[in-house]
This record gives sequence, structure tokens and C-alpha cells, in this order.
Amino acid sequence: MVLVLDDLQWAEALAIDLVLGELLESIERQKNAHLFFFIGLYRDDEISVDHPLLPKLNSLRESSNVKITNMHLSAFSKDDLGDMISNELKLPKRLVVELGDVVHKRTSGHILFAVELLNSMVRDSTIYFSMNRRQFHCRID
Repeated sequence: MVLVLDDLQWAEALAIDLVLGELLESIERQKNAHLFFFIGLYRDDEISVDHPLLPKLNSLRESSNVKITNMHLSAFSKDDLGDMISNELKLPKRLVVELGDVVHKRTSGHILFAVELLNSMVRDSTIYFSMNRRQFHCRID
């Protein structure tokens, strides 16, 4: 079984105690506990030192039955976004540098926002496919 909880930075102490305390402790007592996988997602830049999530994570780390792996996901660089856009549009990177710069500037490299911005640019025909040239083009104002 897999349980995924997103946006734990917004969770209140009671919810954290219920999920990370009672639920995980209950699952640990089961003989099939090794088949349980919990993924908790939170934005570390939105967690203050007095947030109720931190003591609960520290408590779980100290438990011999729970393995915690932290993964820090950082924003995409201009180069990363350029690579992604180049790959998705099937264009040489030199042709998408300006678009990559615009997307990075408007999204600060946050991948979810970058994808949403690119999707909106396709919807409003800022990015469009030319049937004559058989490739994507972009109109940047």
C-alpha cells in the first residue's frame, strides 16, 4: 500500500499527529508493515522552525522501524528549462533560448509553473505548430 500526502506545510498539529502519529504507528504494528510506503511532500521554504511537522519527522527518524529519505527538489535553471523545451518542441536548443529565458523569468524555474505557462502559451497560440515548416514556432512579444 502507498499513501501520498502533499502540502504537509499547511497541515495543522492535529492532522500531523493523526496521520504521522496514530496511523503510521498502527501500520508499524502490522505484520505486513514492510509493504507500506508513505510519501509526505512539503515545501521546506514554507516550514518555520516551530512547525508541528518537524518534531514529528525527528521522532520518526529516531524510530528504528522507520526509514526516512529526504529529497530536496530545486528549481530548474535556465539551461534545464531550455533543455526541456528543446526536447518537447523537437527543436535545437539555440532556437528556444529566448523562450527558455522568458519562461524562467516568469516562473523562477518552478517546474509546475513552467509547464502550466507553456501549456497556456500553446492554448493562446503563442507557441504553435507550422504545418508548412513542420516544426513549432513561438511569438514572443
